[in-house]
Amino acid sequence: MNITIPTPTPIVTIPTPTPIVTIPTNTNKLSNEINSFKQIWRGGFKTGYSPKRNQKGLEDYLSNGLSGKTCLEIGCGGGQWSKYIYNQNIFDKIYCIDVLSEEHNQFWNYVGEDKKDKIEYIQVDDFSLNNIPDNSIDYVFSYDVFCHISYSGQKEYISTLTKKCKTSCILNIMYADAEKYLNNEPENKWFVKGHLPNKAEGINSDEDLIKLALLDKDGEHTTGRWYWVGIQNFNNLIKEYGFKILSEDLNIDKTNPITLFLK
Repeated sequence: MNITIPTPTPIVTIPTPTPIVTIPTNTNKLSNEINSFKQIWRGGFKTGYSPKRNQKGLEDYLSNGLSGKTCLEIGCGGGQWSKYIYNQNIFDKIYCIDVLSEEHNQFWNYVGEDKKDKIEYIQVDDFSLNNIPDNSIDYVFSYDVFCHISYSGQKEYISTLTKKCKTSCILNIMYADAEKYLNNEPENKWFVKGHLPNKAEGINSDEDLIKLALLDKDGEHTTGRWYWVGIQNFNNLIKEYGFKILSEDLNIDKTNPITLFLK
């Protein structure tokens, strides 16, 4: 009796495909933005005091408006606001972050070494806030910083802050709006134009200048440039990430908007 043994079906091993990793298109853009600050403001940027921008009024507001145990200051520079916030004696912990080193900013020279009992200085090279624990921040403050960050960068920061902020965290952030700037400082129209493509050559009316500024809210970086993101765009952005707006613009600074919002 003949028995036919079937030929076994060959086993074919199909290799597992290598996952495709999509790298965000703005990675290099944001890295270039950050790197563009590395050689400027040696000695530490301090915003100073101007009647039109009313930093004294902002100090008065903060003296009664700070709350919680842990504060994050984004873009501390030479420590003008860091020192003021520390001296209010509200927070147990203050994270002061900046893309420049504490040596470059001469931060402790101005703030004082004794402030290390509460202040932790962190140099960052992206918008991830990886050195800050999740769900740890009660108050976020930033002045004269987001005006230098493109819309893409602001979006990265706001997204990250959703993880770092506690529920009921208050955020107090200043940024740039060309219309408000021109209304309060018309004599500095050259400044608005200077941060736009081709220095807004051929554009003379404020209306057209404001339109161009908004269109360029995510434009290419130049060292120290301002991005005129605008009040409406910024407020729409923070609403997109689930924050509640307490004030679209505190209107303390008469040249630049400061939005107050809540997680």
